Amino acid sequence: AGTGMDVMIRIKDIAEKAGVSPTTVSNVIHGKAGRVSKETVEKINRILEEMNYVPSLSARMLAREHSGLIGVVLGYTREGMKYALEDPFIAELVGSLEYQIQEKGYYMMLVTRHKGRDLMEQILGWNLEAMISIGLGEREIRKIRGRFSGPMAVIDGYCPLPEGVINVRTDDRGGGYLMGKYLLKKGHRRLLFLTDNDESVDHERWLGVKEALEEERVEDAASRHILVPEDPSRRRRQYLEMLPFFREQSALFFASDLYAVEALNFLQDRGIRVPEELSVAGFDDVAYAKLSRPALTTVRQNVGEKARRSVEALIRKINGETVGGEYRISTFLVERKSVSGRKTTEERS
Repeated sequence: AGTGMDVMIRIKDIAEKAGVSPTTVSNVIHGKAGRVSKETVEKINRILEEMNYVPSLSARMLAREHSGLIGVVLGYTREGMKYALEDPFIAELVGSLEYQIQEKGYYMMLVTRHKGRDLMEQILGWNLEAMISIGLGEREIRKIRGRFSGPMAVIDGYCPLPEGVINVRTDDRGGGYLMGKYLLKKGHRRLLFLTDNDESVDHERWLGVKEALEEERVEDAASRHILVPEDPSRRRRQYLEMLPFFREQSALFFASDLYAVEALNFLQDRGIRVPEELSVAGFDDVAYAKLSRPALTTVRQNVGEKARRSVEALIRKINGETVGGEYRISTFLVERKSVSGRKTTEERS
């Protein structure tokens, strides 16, 4: 029985056992068996199986002019999380990208930010054919572009991008507006939009909410924007301090499902019934939005479509085709159980 440490099986050994040339064996291994008879292909495959031969991907990549690797560079991290992939939205996006990359016959190389490991070193250390960046700032993107010449896409870029870099992003402002209009239609004029920053994606979502508030002539619309700490323990403390203020509101709209579900639990643990006393809504429609109780009303951004557009645009660039500079993915509202109508009880104060 092999231990996994046996002498590496050589193509030459397989060729001798099959009574064919090493070139024929190599062609069968690499799927170029067009001129090889069906019987010979079957014979070689049987021997490969018997000898437990596993082709080396790294050797195959080195032998090719093109590596077949598409890098997904993840600069994004949320405070309180050790790994970016703990965030369900990022996990879903990376999973969708991996699926799309495999579908196109390429391999995904995940490059993440770690303490003591330089992103640039990782990017340039692999012979990447193209790359997709998530959560990197303008400075880092420009730095990478200065040294990486292959096709490059950015997911959710809200900064000026270098020439030739593709931007695939959600219509975040449209999504914020959708939810704002929906909550107002349900009678929630005392609504808050809560987020841990006022930049890029979250800023655009707020602008959409603000537009909806202003259209409905809601007074003090600008004060409806609440910044909460990124650190989970500090955020919890702020929620405790704000509890009396929350009780005076009608609906809380969070910039992400992660924060919305966290708030659902926090409020219900303190005896505030959702949605009877306070409605809660989110943004993203991650997998657990429908598993929360009550199930979360949210804005869905089509993660699969975002991944597909990113990968397809890069493959077209690799093939020398002309590609547009920006792709915008539309959003739509998913109505579940965490928001109720307040038309008859709005004037309860």
